[in-house]
Amino acid sequence: MPFNQLLYQKIKNLGLGLILMSIVFAGCQSRLSDQNQKADAVTQAVDSIEIVTNLIKQDSADSELFEIRSRLFLKNGQIDPAFRDLSYAIDKNPNDPELFILLGDIYFITGQKENCLSSYRKAGALDPKSLVPVLKLAETHLIMREFETAEQFIDIALNMDINNPKAYYLRGIQKMETGDTTLALTNLKIAGNLDSTYYETFMQIGTLYTSLNDTTAIDYYKAALKALPDEERALFMLGFTYQSMGDFEKAIAIYRKVNELYPSNKRAYYNSGYINMVEFRDFEIAKDDFRQAIAIDPSYVEAVYNLGRIYEETGEYDLARNHYRQALELRTNYPLAIDGLNRLDDLQYSD
Repeated sequence: MPFNQLLYQKIKNLGLGLILMSIVFAGCQSRLSDQNQKADAVTQAVDSIEIVTNLIKQDSADSELFEIRSRLFLKNGQIDPAFRDLSYAIDKNPNDPELFILLGDIYFITGQKENCLSSYRKAGALDPKSLVPVLKLAETHLIMREFETAEQFIDIALNMDINNPKAYYLRGIQKMETGDTTLALTNLKIAGNLDSTYYETFMQIGTLYTSLNDTTAIDYYKAALKALPDEERALFMLGFTYQSMGDFEKAIAIYRKVNELYPSNKRAYYNSGYINMVEFRDFEIAKDDFRQAIAIDPSYVEAVYNLGRIYEETGEYDLARNHYRQALELRTNYPLAIDGLNRLDDLQYSD
């Protein structure tokens, strides 16, 4: 049983008293007046380390609770307590393959690749019919750039389940990394056809088509946005592809949406500024875009330079010179800034 369902059942079994306690820990101030509020309280409790800790205090022999808390610690990036709780759970249930999958994940995060692989292999030995450890092994070898070994595990996974979308996705990545774009697209498309909610598949296909300057990329970024509506990376790449294809109005509209939903996305402001500067010659809007990007990241040298470029275009030469110098402070010998200062020097001497 997935750990959140398991915790839900344990809370439900303990009744209303624990649910009321869970509301206090989860920060909910309203009273439980109906079944919907009860359900909301339980949902909040599922993600609360404090709630699980209280359950452990009531039954410290329940190793499943330590597994649940380990997963929650890991979700919060608390590696050491996650490892401690998991070690206790494994000690009590040494034949549970899911525990070794989780152990492998922790080892991967901490960079212990051999221990990671060993844990996944242990999980596979405990449950030879499970696809999960096989796919984990394939993915880990792929990340380690051991492409032949990764392909061997992908083949094993597909022999176990010919319709597994993740196996085709991993094969697509493996082919892409080894330079076979055609087979990469073929396998990624199979994965997308098998699972229309597989966001990362559509993103990878879109990225490949973008690299080929193929407008088909747009369709796949839209498919990714159907899987994860308004996701930042998919939105940005859709805008970037419109920009690459010369559809600047649509690109600007998408970038504005990105910044409305994700105000700290400096690249969307920068790209909007670049379009407004170069394509629309709307220097005032471009200035504002570059300023927004610089406000997010004062070290954004390209934005600093291009703001200087606009000041040069509008005859504000002192401001332009200041920005070119600032760009050189951010990046020594930045050639565009050097060229800008040389142009200003030539103008000065010609006067």
